[in-house]
Amino acid sequence: MKSLIVNPPHHFEMVEKEKPKAFDGRVVLKTKYVAICGSDNMLWKTAQGMALGHEFSGYIEDPGTFPFKKGARVCAAEFNPCGKCKFCQNGQEQLCKQMMVDNPGVTMDGAFSEYVSVRGDFVCEIPDDVPMELGAITEPVAVSLHGVKYCDIQPGDPVLIWGNGPIGIYAAACAKILGAGKVYMVGRNKGRVNFCKNYEFIDDCLSVKDEDFTDRLKAVTPEDGFSHVIDCLGLDDYDQLTEVMASGATLVLLGMHAPRISANSMSLYFKEIAIRTGLYFSAADYKEAFKMICANKEMFMKTITSRIPHDAQAVQDMFVKLFESGSNDECKVVIEYED
Repeated sequence: MKSLIVNPPHHFEMVEKEKPKAFDGRVVLKTKYVAICGSDNMLWKTAQGMALGHEFSGYIEDPGTFPFKKGARVCAAEFNPCGKCKFCQNGQEQLCKQMMVDNPGVTMDGAFSEYVSVRGDFVCEIPDDVPMELGAITEPVAVSLHGVKYCDIQPGDPVLIWGNGPIGIYAAACAKILGAGKVYMVGRNKGRVNFCKNYEFIDDCLSVKDEDFTDRLKAVTPEDGFSHVIDCLGLDDYDQLTEVMASGATLVLLGMHAPRISANSMSLYFKEIAIRTGLYFSAADYKEAFKMICANKEMFMKTITSRIPHDAQAVQDMFVKLFESGSNDECKVVIEYED
C-alpha cells in the first residue's frame, strides 16, 4: 500500500508498506478522508518513518471478528484504552495509561496510509445521507465537546472562547448546540478572525491585534463576567482572562497548551475560579460528537475549508501553509483518497 511517512523529519515521502491485518479486536479500514490536526505539526518534526493521521474515515476493508460488511462507510476513534482500569470502568477512557499504546497516527502508522488498523469496538457506521468527510472530523469535535461539557452550560449562557483554530471553532459549535446564548471568540490572525465571523454559531470574533481590542472585549463581557471561558490557544498568562471572568466561573484549558502558565493567584482565590483541562475524550464523547455532527451536517461541512490529494508535495505544501507561513486562513483541511 502507499504510505505517506515522515522522512526525514519535517518532510514527507511516499513509500510502499505492507498492508495491515485485522487481529486482536482490530479491523482494517481503507482510508477515504484524513484530516490534518495541529498536533500533527509536532509529529511532522519528530516521527521519523511513521505515517501520521488520527482523524479519519473510510471503508471497512477487513472486519475481522466484527459484524461489519466489507465496504461499509465508517469512522473510528483512534484511541486504545485497556477497558479494565478504574478510569475505563468509569467511562473516563481518556485517562487510561494504555490510551496512547498502538494509537493510530500517534504512536503507530495512521491514516496517511491507504489502509489503517483500528479498534473495531470504536467504529461508527456513517449513515448514507452523511458526507464521509464529516466522519474524519468527529475526533476533533469530540475533543472540543469533552472540554465544553466541563462548563455545564445552561440555556442562554454566554461563552468566551480564546483561540480560533479548529478546536476553538468546534468548541463554539458544540457550545451553541448545547444551548449557549452568545458565543464570543478571540483570535490573532485577521484572515481567520474574518472567516470565523461567517459561522452562524459564532456571534463575534475579536482580534487581539486590533487597537481597540480591550474596549471591544469589555463591551461584550457580561456585567458579572463570563461564567464559561475556554482557552483553545495555549496562553502562558491568564490575567487578562481572569479579569473578565465571573466569580465561581470555570476556565477550561483545551488542547495542547504552553509548557508553563502563570496567573495572578489572588484573582483565582477571590473569584474561586475552577480550572479544568482537556486533551482527549471518552468513548461516550466520541459517539455523542458523531451524533451531533450527523444532526448538524451543513453546519459542520462549512468547517472543512480545503481538500487536497494523497500526495507528498501537496501535503508538504499544506503543512507549511498551516504551521509555518503565518497566513493560515483554514479551519479543517482533509486529505482525500481516490476510491
